[in-house]
Amino acid sequence: MKKSQAQLSDEELVILAQGGDVAAFEEIYDRHSPGVARALASFAGPDHDLLDDLTQDVFFRVIKGLEGYRPSHPFTHWVYTIALNLGRNHARRQSKVIPVNPSEFDDIRAEPEPGSEWSDDIIARTLTRLASCLPDDMREVVSLRAGSEMSYGEIAEVLGIPEGTARSRMYNAVRILKARLGTPRRQRRKEK
Repeated sequence: MKKSQAQLSDEELVILAQGGDVAAFEEIYDRHSPGVARALASFAGPDHDLLDDLTQDVFFRVIKGLEGYRPSHPFTHWVYTIALNLGRNHARRQSKVIPVNPSEFDDIRAEPEPGSEWSDDIIARTLTRLASCLPDDMREVVSLRAGSEMSYGEIAEVLGIPEGTARSRMYNAVRILKARLGTPRRQRRKEK
């Protein structure tokens, strides 16, 4: 019995896409574009159109480089390396930091309404958006961890750094973000 596109591994899809199978590339795109977009969110800031453009540009580069891809590294790492390089280049061209107004994120300081919860997707998007104010080395780790849910080992491999460094950068990024956001509302209410 033949596997459906969704059941194939990334490497199997790449082989089909390298042979010109458009449906295989569409499956690659569907599988990886949400995580790539989340990883790029800290580079795009609040501009959703820019985020869409950056994500499309990543997959344009994937198409162009697909023939040269060799599975010596996992396909996911290759795609996220392209995304981070594109994000870094975009940030260098902008030469300005996108200001983050902590009041935009009051919802993450407050408790969810009774009966509702923050979805993992909302938390990941908010965290990658907040990461835009971090130094590049920390932003990359946060983007990959929150955006693509990579392990620290995978992040270390993509960035070419030791795993302990990836963990340290994430720890420091969270510490900086907590300081920028200030005391949560719930805690302030208890202090009164």
